[in-house]
Amino acid sequence: MSARNELYLHHAAPNTVPEGNLLSDLSPRRVLRAAQIVLAKSSLSRKRLPIRLNLDEYRSPDFRYDTGSAEKVQKMLEDVPLTDEGMRWIHEDDGVLFYGTRTLDLPYDEFVDRVDISRVGDCFRDVLGINTRVLHRDEAGRPLLQVERIAALAQPNYTAFMGKDELDVYKLEWMQYGPDEVRNWMRTVCSPNASTSADDGYLAFSRTAGGAGTRIVFVARQAFPRPRLLVLSGLDRWGWFRTLLTENAYRRFWNDTVANILARHEGKEIGIGRPGRDEQSGRRRALGVTAVGLACATYLRRRAKRRG
Repeated sequence: MSARNELYLHHAAPNTVPEGNLLSDLSPRRVLRAAQIVLAKSSLSRKRLPIRLNLDEYRSPDFRYDTGSAEKVQKMLEDVPLTDEGMRWIHEDDGVLFYGTRTLDLPYDEFVDRVDISRVGDCFRDVLGINTRVLHRDEAGRPLLQVERIAALAQPNYTAFMGKDELDVYKLEWMQYGPDEVRNWMRTVCSPNASTSADDGYLAFSRTAGGAGTRIVFVARQAFPRPRLLVLSGLDRWGWFRTLLTENAYRRFWNDTVANILARHEGKEIGIGRPGRDEQSGRRRALGVTAVGLACATYLRRRAKRRG
């Protein structure tokens, strides 16, 4: 048995999404799940996958979190011009370096009081659920070091039709609390279903000059396996095409993430899916939505033929 299979079996749970393959990508169940993701996302079930890592190393008082790789990514991105939307990219063959920033007209002290920096993972786009284990706290009881197991949908959502697996990843996170900035450093530990190669960086809230506003900054190097059907078709070899899809996906991801952070500030519920929702009922709803869509498309096609 391969090390990858052993990793998956050790961390698997009844609602864990396994690593797919070309055969499973074309199965009716997989296609229906993809339709549910794209057309009926609200019918999905939320997840809280079990934490089965050995945490002894991180619990040790001698453990020190290394921010060196994330700081290197930040320095590389600083040389890239900022777009009008407040984003930067560096495209690598096996991943993407991304920088996103947004300045809010909201008082910093009030903002960080309402939005817990240790829970910003909940605000990322299309998170199905996070299981968190706090390992160290400061004197005020705030989390300093924690492990999270995150379940999330593939980005962009339509890649679910192309053989991109849903995300299942463990992250080690270290919090810094200062008078003018709070920061959540994130580092990938492992991905049981091999859906994530790397997802490292940080998200920070900082005080703007004069303290009248709050700046959000997200820095990351992310590497995910390319959708299998996209690779099979050879479209992933078109650099311009891959860049276009990637940057559009990051725009959607960043805008929705900021919207979720603002919703958290306003005390609104965020997240997709329904707690404890039965998967079968969700699939039935997705099948219904898909059937209606196909019926409408057939009707419009026939109508166009009659007009012709």
